This record gives sequence, C-alpha cells and structure tokens, in this order.
Amino acid sequence: MVTTMPDDAPIIRFPSEEEQQAVLNEFTREMRRAKERRESVAPEKLNEALETITDYLKTGWSTGGGRRLRQFVWSLWNGHHLINLFDLSSGLDGRLTDAVIVVFNAAMVDALSEKQKRRVLKESGEFARWEQARADTPEDEEVLYPPFPMSTEGLRRVAHSAERSDRRIEQQGRAEQGREASDE
Repeated sequence: MVTTMPDDAPIIRFPSEEEQQAVLNEFTREMRRAKERRESVAPEKLNEALETITDYLKTGWSTGGGRRLRQFVWSLWNGHHLINLFDLSSGLDGRLTDAVIVVFNAAMVDALSEKQKRRVLKESGEFARWEQARADTPEDEEVLYPPFPMSTEGLRRVAHSAERSDRRIEQQGRAEQGREASDE
C-alpha cells in the first residue's frame, strides 16, 4: 500500500508482522495443495499412459489419431498449443483417450517432467521425424512439424484476422492513452 504526504511524496507502509505471517501461511497452504495435486498422479499410471502414446506413435504416427497425438505431445514439449481438444478427444479410441487424459492431467499439475516428454518424443520416433522435416525445409523457412491442423488458406485467414486484431488493439490503446492524457 502506498500513501502520499500533502506534498505528494509517497510513503511506503510495510506490512505488519501479522500480515507477513498471514501471507506466509497462505503461501505454505498453496504449496501444500500444489504438492498434493502433483502427487495425485500415480507414477505407474502416468508411465503406462506415456508408453501407450509412445507405442502408438511408433507405427501409427501417420494416421488421423497419430496426427492428433503428435500435435498433443509436441504442444507439451514446445508450448505451441495449436490443437483442438474436441478434435483430439473425438479422433482417438478409448485406450488412447484415457492415456491422453492421464498425461494432460499430469502436465496441468506439473507432474510431467521434461525427461518424460523427451523420452516419448525420442522413443516414438518423433524427434527423428522432426529432424527429417528440418532437413527437408529450406533454411529461410520455419520447420512446420507436426503439420498444422488447418490448410494453408485457413492459416492465411487466421494471420489476416490476427493482423487486423493487433491494429484494432493498438488503436484502442492509443485512444485510451489520449483520453488519459486529456483527463490530466
């Protein structure tokens, strides 16, 4: 909290011992809840789910379900979340859907390690397929792997809309700054 003196000089009020202790207690409770969430994912179940996905991608990577799984595992690895969860859930059989649910849950509660993600991508052949895509891609282009779930034309429309949206947001920001400046 910051208050000011009559000459507009700020005075900083430091939290009391009780306020500091209350914040520390809340932090401790939240850390305990986060640990409980991470531990709620059974390691055996997670490893089984990762093996299910890995095994499927070894041979089924080029199928519709394989495309969906590739997008899912790569989104966990690189943070590019261009995946439609409805498409993912409706395009897999029950066993693969269950595996995705376990892995997604583990990712959401921070129980999925980088080592586990790397293992899936390596053992399934995904890293090798990415390397091949990189070798086939001209140096002045981005590697598009796994392939996007929409057509080139669809991507153009999205890019066009994103550019226009950026311009509108920028104009709104300038207008807001203008209103704030005129209020002063």
